Amino acid sequence: MPTCPVCGYPGLEEPPRSPAGGGSYEICPSCGFQFGVDDDDKGISHDEWRARWQEKGLKWSSRGIAAPEGWNPKTQLAKVMEAPRTPATPRRTALKSPVKGKKPAKSAKSAKRTPRKKR
Repeated sequence: MPTCPVCGYPGLEEPPRSPAGGGSYEICPSCGFQFGVDDDDKGISHDEWRARWQEKGLKWSSRGIAAPEGWNPKTQLAKVMEAPRTPATPRRTALKSPVKGKKPAKSAKSAKRTPRKKR
């Protein structure tokens, strides 16, 4: 089972990122981080979320999934902190550029009016 890169929880259902780089949208039951939403859409880094989780007392996040017997967030967190760091996945942003080869549509304010030819 994949491990959460935020808190070290070793029981995720799927990898946090697909081979293409998209988030899984899975929510880690331990720390509550949702891959593809908290990072990509909200711009929260793993380090930021981890710090918030620590400030809140390392509490089990899920209301629907019980913490495993013997769950120890400090031991779990220590393992993720010891792991070698990988480069952060670049934040994905909405596509704002026009389709290749096409010019962007002019807005009503910026479009110049051309006079109609008289018949």
